[in-house]
Amino acid sequence: MSQEVRFGVVGLGMGMNRSNQVVDTDGAKLVAVADLDENKCKVAEEKFSCDSHTDALEMFDRNDIDVAFIMLPSGLHAKLGVEAANRGKHVITTKPMDVNLENCDALIQACEQNQVQLLVDFQERYGNKNREIQYAVQNGLLGEVIHCELRMKWYRPDSYYVGWHGTWEFDGGGSIMNQGVHYVDLMLWFMGGVKRVIGAHYDVFAHENCETEDLATAILEFKNGAIGTVYTTTTFPKEAETVSMINIHGDKGAVGLGPDVWTFADGEPDISLPDHPVNVVDDAVRAIREGRMPAVSGQEGRRSVELNMAIYESARTGRSVSL
Repeated sequence: MSQEVRFGVVGLGMGMNRSNQVVDTDGAKLVAVADLDENKCKVAEEKFSCDSHTDALEMFDRNDIDVAFIMLPSGLHAKLGVEAANRGKHVITTKPMDVNLENCDALIQACEQNQVQLLVDFQERYGNKNREIQYAVQNGLLGEVIHCELRMKWYRPDSYYVGWHGTWEFDGGGSIMNQGVHYVDLMLWFMGGVKRVIGAHYDVFAHENCETEDLATAILEFKNGAIGTVYTTTTFPKEAETVSMINIHGDKGAVGLGPDVWTFADGEPDISLPDHPVNVVDDAVRAIREGRMPAVSGQEGRRSVELNMAIYESARTGRSVSL
């Protein structure tokens, strides 16, 4: 491996943004991109002075790429990730890791067998505020944790659901699996594991061509005994200010984001966080060079898919679902 960690990005929708991220990260080099759209490839070639391919497997066969960064529809993450891992490439997928646990497990197994790193790009994990919240909850600064509330109220037009969005095959779900999965991942990171989904509901309320859901809600019981409430939707009026929040309280304090909450019965805590990566590209560079676990490994990325699948199952059956 060269001194720089060399990346190939697959999918030039959000992949253009992540290509920028690679170029802007110390220790990383963008070698090539891949997309079925030749025009997008030409734009990327000119912008980043990199090579391009219309066949991702052809790009994976290159000897001058260390990491395959997969920015495709969710249902293709594991499929392409396994192909990359089998060619000895480290793998990053965008969120969610994939659309079901079987696919997630296949990707984890392929990366383990080929002794390559697997990262899932949950960008919220890298912010200082979120790291402080996680530290406070996990180190008992809230005392006995009582409740965690997750609310995400966004708007998406009907045009958003033309194509793969909102399909079970390629999106794996709707408001909770696509948009809300960022906050589901944060909630699990903050709170720890979920014992069971007590009850749930999802449906399509305001979109004609969404087959999954544009609103989902659930009540959870965490392993630490706390109760969780989850609400995600893409039906919130576009004229209104979007809501993205997690609020956690215990018997000795409360913390949260969107709006920020930071209050403690025993006074302001002194939290000193260690040095940490600033994004998933930086994380991959450090993990590969140092041989350590990244912020969101394959097993970590799997957890939000597992919980969302349990929420869907609870809603479909009308029963509680244990994890």
